[in-house]
Amino acid sequence: MPNQPKEEWPPVIMVENAEQLQVALKEWESADLVGLDTESNSFFAYTDRLCLLQVSANGKDWIVDPIALGEDLKMIKGFLEDPEQIVIFHAAEYDLMLIKADLGAEIKGLFDTQVAMTLLGSKKTGLAALLEDYYGVCVSKKYQRSDWGKRPLSDGQLEYARTDTRFLPDVYGKLMAKLEAANMVVALEGDCLRQEQEILSPRVPNMEGWRKLKQARGLDASAKARLRALFQWRETTAQKRDVPVFRVLANDALGELARHPPKSMKDLADRKGVGWKVAKRYGDPILNALRAVEGQEIQEKPQEKVDRAERERRRIVRENKEALKNWRKKMAQSLDLPSERLMHRRHLEELASKLPRTSEELLRTIPMNDWQRETLESSLLVVLENLPAPQ
Repeated sequence: MPNQPKEEWPPVIMVENAEQLQVALKEWESADLVGLDTESNSFFAYTDRLCLLQVSANGKDWIVDPIALGEDLKMIKGFLEDPEQIVIFHAAEYDLMLIKADLGAEIKGLFDTQVAMTLLGSKKTGLAALLEDYYGVCVSKKYQRSDWGKRPLSDGQLEYARTDTRFLPDVYGKLMAKLEAANMVVALEGDCLRQEQEILSPRVPNMEGWRKLKQARGLDASAKARLRALFQWRETTAQKRDVPVFRVLANDALGELARHPPKSMKDLADRKGVGWKVAKRYGDPILNALRAVEGQEIQEKPQEKVDRAERERRRIVRENKEALKNWRKKMAQSLDLPSERLMHRRHLEELASKLPRTSEELLRTIPMNDWQRETLESSLLVVLENLPAPQ
C-alpha cells in the first residue's frame, strides 16, 4: 500500500448517512490500526466545528461528513472510546478537543506520531516532514486553510484530506520499531495518556479579553474605554455572523481606532487595516460604539498592597519555578529531547507551588507515567528537596 503510486490508490469512500457509517464502523472495528484526522472551519467561523473526519484502515480511506450525518455521527463514540483500539493521529491535541466538544467522545488508545517523532529526535515533526521522510510524498499546502464547512467539497480537498491519514497505520509500525530500539515506548505511551486525560477546552467568549491585547498597553483611560467598546462590538458581530473575529477587524486596527478615534466615515476608511470595504459594512456601528463611550474612562483599580510575607512567598514560588525549568532543560539536553516532552509546563507550575518532598507527595501533586518515574523522578526529587518552601 505505501509504495502504491497515487493513481493506483483505491477510491475514497464517502460516509454521509447512518447506513454508510454502520458499514464503515464494522470495518474499522475489525482493523488492528486506524489512522484518524479531523478538519474544522476555524478560519471561517466564530466557533470551531468538526467539519470532516478522515479515517484510514486496511488500505482504504474514508471521508466522514459530520455536517451531513448530524446526530448520527455520535454512533462513532463507542469506537473512539475503545481502549483496545489503536487510533493514530498526528499532533492530536486540537483533534481531541474538537472531537470531545462536538461528539462528547474522549479518545482512548491514542498513538500520536508527532510525539513519537520528537522522542526519536526528529528536528522537523510536521506531518509533511513525516510523509516526505518515510514515503517521499510531498503534500501541497494549498488546501490547508480551506473552508471545510462549505459544501460540496472539491476533488482536491478530498485528496488532500485522505492523504492526512492514509499513511498513518503503516508508519505506526516503523515508528514503534524505532521507539522500541530507543527504549522510548513507555515515554510515548505516557505522553499519549496525558493528552487523553488533559483535553483542552474550546475557546469561550470573553468580553473582557481586550485587556490581554498588546494594543491595550500604554492606552490612557479614555482610549481604554474606546478599546473595550470596539472589542465588545467586534465580539458580538463575529458571533452573530459566525466568523472569526479577525475577519471583522484586526487587533491592530482596534488599537489604532481606540488610540485615535476617527472623526468621520472618510477618516475611518482611510485608517490602516480598515479601508472603504470595511467602513461601508461596519462604519456606522463602529462610529456608534465610539460615540457611546465619549467622555467615559476606565480607571484601573490600584493594585492592592501586598504585605512583605506575601511578596516573599511569591518570589520563592517564581524562583522555584525557574529552578525547575532549568532542571527540565538540563535533563532534556542530557536525553537529547525537547523540554516539553519531559514534563508539561502546567505540571512544573504545580510543583513550584506545592513543592512535594517525597515520591508519594510528588505523585499526589502531578501525574507521572512510568517513563517519567524511571528517568526523571530521582533527580527531580533532589531538586525539590533543595528548594525553599513558600511560607
